[in-house]
Amino acid sequence: MSHPTAPSVRPLVRAASQRSTYLFVLPWSLAHLGGVNQVIINLAREMVKSAVFDPIVLIADWSAIDPIWEEVNGLKTVRWRIRPYPSKMGIKEGLVFWLWEQRFCPAFRRFCREHRVAVINPHYPGSTAFALDRITNCFDTFIPLILSFHGTDVNSLRSASADTIAQWRRLLLRVSGVVVCSDELSRRLTRILGIEVVPRVIHNGIDASAFTAMAGSQIPTGERFILNVGKFEQTKGQDVLIEAYAAIADEYADVDLVFIGATDNALTSLQEQCRRKGVAERVHFFPDTPHYRMAEFFQRATVFALPSRQESFGIVLLEAGAFALPVVASRVGGIPEILTDGVTGRLVAPDDPAELALCLRSLLDIPATAQAMGRRLQYRVLTNFTWTAALTKYAALLNEARINRNVSRK
Repeated sequence: MSHPTAPSVRPLVRAASQRSTYLFVLPWSLAHLGGVNQVIINLAREMVKSAVFDPIVLIADWSAIDPIWEEVNGLKTVRWRIRPYPSKMGIKEGLVFWLWEQRFCPAFRRFCREHRVAVINPHYPGSTAFALDRITNCFDTFIPLILSFHGTDVNSLRSASADTIAQWRRLLLRVSGVVVCSDELSRRLTRILGIEVVPRVIHNGIDASAFTAMAGSQIPTGERFILNVGKFEQTKGQDVLIEAYAAIADEYADVDLVFIGATDNALTSLQEQCRRKGVAERVHFFPDTPHYRMAEFFQRATVFALPSRQESFGIVLLEAGAFALPVVASRVGGIPEILTDGVTGRLVAPDDPAELALCLRSLLDIPATAQAMGRRLQYRVLTNFTWTAALTKYAALLNEARINRNVSRK
């Protein structure tokens, strides 16, 4: 299968808008594959559709000394250097940061005034969040700073030094809001930082009608396959799925296994594992498939499997639900906040290929029961996990930040 070209990136001609701007901040290009980018893209599109904000995505790009405007995935983006603010700096580092800050601060203040920025929302926040906090605190007008965590950004703090943990704790107590995508991630963040602030849980969503429309009207073939979507890394548990599939492959000669995901360090070892298990000809890898091509795989799949060792939320489960796919997934992270075992899917222990194989058998052997679970998952997704609901909660958090600011100034 040939892969289409990457999303277009082109210079942007800015148009004036009377709406306030919602400024997302990312540490990488919006053109990259990944769940965090999909969250921002879909939230921004919902803002445009609802006409509540004019979204702009600020990319922290070291090479862009001055702002460079582009359009990526249909959204306004601006690349601009934001210097990280580490927990410890020597005299030389401090001087370099101060010189950058003296130049960037007035330019960024003008940017926020010109574009009527109502909120600054770093996603997957890193050390640049501290620089933005310092700069916005110097503004003569209040602009809320809301930090959105997605999972691996929180995990990276586990090995941080005591000084870094203390710095993050102070920042999260100071900013206007902290958002996580699941109750489990909220508990993880507060456990690591030991903070009194309770992060706001805003589940990710899906535009189910738009996603299913990407598959067109293609009629599924008679071939059956188990589908997995996730970055090729150790935490996604694709090796466990290969073990489980190899255990049942001889029983289901008409069932293949399909993997879709962003290339990472586990891809080569997974392919080698398939060769060792003698299933390489029936296991198909589609690395770096653009998101808009994934819908056709969901449409044609028989079962969706997500045997992750860690999963802060699992937005791919919503995509499976949009197509009413039967699902089996690990009982980890935020997955049980989406799936109820035996009702909307099957939950298994992580790192247990035998239990996973047993559940796969049950879904393949009793299609009526599997399809009923898929339909119940579809109803739950359409009812509870939408980008409209997510945007409403972000807007409420922003409103609370403004109210709290007014109260604190009285």
